[in-house]
Amino acid sequence: MDIVIAAAGKGTRLKEYTKHLPKHIIEIAGKPFLYYLLDSAVAAKFNRIIIVGGHHYDKLVHAVNRYPAHEGVEIITVNQSEMIGPDKYGTACPVLAVENLIRGDRFVYTMGDHLLSATDLVRMQMSTREMLLATYEHSQPERFGVVEENADHQLIRIVEKPSNPTSNRVNVGLYTLSKHIFPALHSLKSSERNEYEITDALNQEAKQYPVRVLSLEGYWLDLGRPEDISSLEQFLKTAQV
Repeated sequence: MDIVIAAAGKGTRLKEYTKHLPKHIIEIAGKPFLYYLLDSAVAAKFNRIIIVGGHHYDKLVHAVNRYPAHEGVEIITVNQSEMIGPDKYGTACPVLAVENLIRGDRFVYTMGDHLLSATDLVRMQMSTREMLLATYEHSQPERFGVVEENADHQLIRIVEKPSNPTSNRVNVGLYTLSKHIFPALHSLKSSERNEYEITDALNQEAKQYPVRVLSLEGYWLDLGRPEDISSLEQFLKTAQV
């Protein structure tokens, strides 16, 4: 199965750290942050890893090319702007950029600024026709997209940063998608923040097709703010990753 990793964002909240390079390759505990996710993807037996870049794309490619080769694993880098143009931005765009590259009916999609376990990446490859959406229990769900699900663990909707969350289960940006997501992606209109959101497409799909909600069994950490760097380094130094 293919895994698509979004690594095109500018990382503006990281300020000086991302002025001259993508946030995904900021060095954390001795190596580019993206390498930890690549290690998990390799351990989870993905045979094709497609990384979609944009901001300082040449530096991303250079870092990816230095990642150790693994037998049977193909790593591809794609320039989002070249594939869909420079005017579209948002979490739906990396998926649109690889529409013609995906092999098979289903693929995993995740964010390149997240730390995820190989165990959970394996679970996202389970044999089912349903699309999958991963969640994590968080003490501050209002900071994220809150996932509402029914008694059968099927997605009802994702509500972005609600003032009164109905759940503490948040969307972590890890999905198993099928190719019938693409018509929904092509029909998207830009959101209030002028971005094309994968969550809008999933909300649309959930009205027609079952989208199963899974809870992560492993860890999930995000590199989004300067203060995350020290937290990640501490975790990586003490955890079995």
